[in-house]
Order: sequence, then structure tokens, then C-alpha cells
Amino acid sequence: MQRTLSKYKKSEDSQNRVLDAAITVLADLGVTQTSIQDIATAAGLSKGAVHYHFDNKETLLVEVVARCCVLMEARVRSAFEEPGTPIERIRRAMIEMWTLRRDGAREFRVLSELHVLARQNPSIREAFGHAYRRARQQFIDVGFKRLIEMGLRPKVPLAVAPRLVLATLDGLALQHQIDPVSAADEAELLRALETTALAMFEL
Repeated sequence: MQRTLSKYKKSEDSQNRVLDAAITVLADLGVTQTSIQDIATAAGLSKGAVHYHFDNKETLLVEVVARCCVLMEARVRSAFEEPGTPIERIRRAMIEMWTLRRDGAREFRVLSELHVLARQNPSIREAFGHAYRRARQQFIDVGFKRLIEMGLRPKVPLAVAPRLVLATLDGLALQHQIDPVSAADEAELLRALETTALAMFEL
């Protein structure tokens, strides 16, 4: 049994290496310029080892979508769960979500590219749908329900609130790529984001 568990762990570690390498290479080269061989080289594995875990590039990209979202969610969750008042928690979470987008974190860059591909690829579109639903549920379970426990009362349905927050942030990120937010305007932007989130609750 120990040998089986060890073998499984080794396989899981190898798969994670492939996914992490894929995110790095995709962020640097883009989807169309990235090959399975590029990813294998970055992971320090053979091309055959990559195909052992993923039948083809499409299957790998589907898992990349999930991996990127999980990594981004972990950063936001960590920022929110630090001790503090509801307003402090909201502020930290908003800053983290904006920073990921403003700085073009590798995960966000990859998701931006794959989002375009999702329009033509049903499998990747489905992966995004699952990722969006997961993100909204985490907003509710980790964020909004915790705020309710701390005494805030929602003014909009909990199923709607995460869509508004994520749509605002993603829309701002798209604008920022073309028309960057200046350092002078960023503080006001963050205050506006915080105000928008707080407006969904009775304080």
C-alpha cells in the first residue's frame, strides 16, 4: 500500500510540475506560440511524460484554467482571512484582486488569453464556466457569509453580488491593459471599489 501511495504522490507531483510549467510558458509566449515540447522542457520532463498526464494540448489547457483560478483564489482568500473588521477585510480582498489584475500576474495573463480561445472551444468555455461558478461560490462561502456572521446584512442577493464584483474588476483590468490607471488615480479607484462592495451591505 505504501508503494502505491508513493507512486500516486510522485505522479501527482509530476502533473503539478507540468501545470506550473504550462502557466509560466503560456504567460511568456502566449497560447498560439506554446507547444507541448515547450512545456515539457520547462517542466524538466519528456514530452511523453506530459502526454502521460494530458492526452493533448486542449486537455492540458482545460486544467490550466482551473489551476490558475485556484492559485488566484488562494491569494485573495488569504488576504481576506487575516484578522480585522469587515471593512478591513473587504479592503484587503479588493486590493489583492486588483493587484493580480493590475500587475498582470502570470495566472491572470494566461486566463486572459484563454478567455479569447474559449469563444471557439467548447471544452475551454466549459472550464471557464466551472471556474466562474467556483469563484462566485467562494465569494459567498468565504467572504459574504463571514461578513454576515460579523453583523453585516446583504442588500442584494448573494448569488448576484459576486458577479457584480468580478465583472467590475475584470472590466477595469481590460481597460487598464489599454489605458493604464495612473498612480495618482489608483488610490481613488481602490476607494471606489471598496465603496461599491460595501454598498451591497447594511453596515
